[in-house]
Amino acid sequence: MKTIQKLLIAAILVAFPLMLTAQDKDKNTETVKFTTSISCANCVNKIMTNLPQEKGVKDVKCDLATKEVAVTYQKDKNNPAEIKKAIEKLGYTAKLVTADNTVKKDK
Repeated sequence: MKTIQKLLIAAILVAFPLMLTAQDKDKNTETVKFTTSISCANCVNKIMTNLPQEKGVKDVKCDLATKEVAVTYQKDKNNPAEIKKAIEKLGYTAKLVTADNTVKKDK
């Protein structure tokens, strides 16, 4: 019985720090949206295949109907300007959508 208790306590002690680390990773990510010039399923496929290869990019979602691309990335490894450049490098226009759902104009 004592062996089972010791194993259970050891498992809890190992699992607790892992849960805290997972929570910290969520705080380090951010999601940004871009309005793009994607127009077909091949465009979506190109972005979904290439954008995750960029440094720090964790998730990419494309919406062909609205022509929006949402990118979740690690804040310490990438930024919206670099992600915008990566989309443009693939041959598409990209304009950052701000929090109030308006397209941010380039300077």
